[in-house]
Amino acid sequence: MARKDDTLTPRQKQSQRIMREKAQALRRKERTHQLRVAAMTSVGLALMTTGLWIWQTNALERATQAVAENTLRATADAGFSLQHLYLEGRSRTSMDEILQALQVREGAPILGASLEAMRERLEAIPSVKQAAVERSLPGALHVRIVEREPVAIWQHKGKQVLVDDNGVVIDGVAVSSYPQLPLIVGPDAPKHVLEVVTLLAAQPALATQFSAAVRVGERRWNIRLKDGKEVRLPERGVLEAWNQLAELDQKEQLLRRQVQVIDLRVSGRLFIKLSPENTPAANAAGAKET
Repeated sequence: MARKDDTLTPRQKQSQRIMREKAQALRRKERTHQLRVAAMTSVGLALMTTGLWIWQTNALERATQAVAENTLRATADAGFSLQHLYLEGRSRTSMDEILQALQVREGAPILGASLEAMRERLEAIPSVKQAAVERSLPGALHVRIVEREPVAIWQHKGKQVLVDDNGVVIDGVAVSSYPQLPLIVGPDAPKHVLEVVTLLAAQPALATQFSAAVRVGERRWNIRLKDGKEVRLPERGVLEAWNQLAELDQKEQLLRRQVQVIDLRVSGRLFIKLSPENTPAANAAGAKET
């Protein structure tokens, strides 16, 4: 009995072969697609699971930290450890404050110390104005500080503290150690302390009679002298007014007279108020213009 394929013409056989090959190729393509989808799904699930595990356990962070610590220990074992600490510029700042700011210990890996962080902590100390930290391999740290220099004693709310030329309060330093510094009074007095320092430096003779500078209305100064006299300075042209007072005192011994108030607030003019015991009864105002 003849097979069915034997009754087909060569052309029909070729057509059937082509159709079978296309069908097989289509089935292979579908299987490949299914395998890719399954593989991608498996990978995605694996990544999600791994990511969840890392998030939950911080394993990656801990592993990274462990590697860094092991590396630093290895450098220390190789000789790069802190053995010497050199400090320059310290006068009033306590050593305990310095060491607490540096946060280092002998034998610690010197490459693990953050120089910038140490500098910031040093400059956070009230008595330190500037700081610099350098590493000198294999095992030394060089620390240089510039301390704040007290220029005045600020009296505020019943307390006295030292301030530097920027008006920054210097805590932890005894006021009694600087009795020669000028006294300033007023809420905003530290912001303008350089004006007082400039006045005293400009006229040393007047500086010897200085007692205190009182800030008035956050606008200007009243200078109190040791004998109780009060000098009222203007808002502007402060130095010019102070120099005018020095000139008048040199020529006319103004400060030796029995006056209570010397008013220099009006440019080019001088008003004085006599002491009560020297005020004529007829002069109710107790002041005259010169």
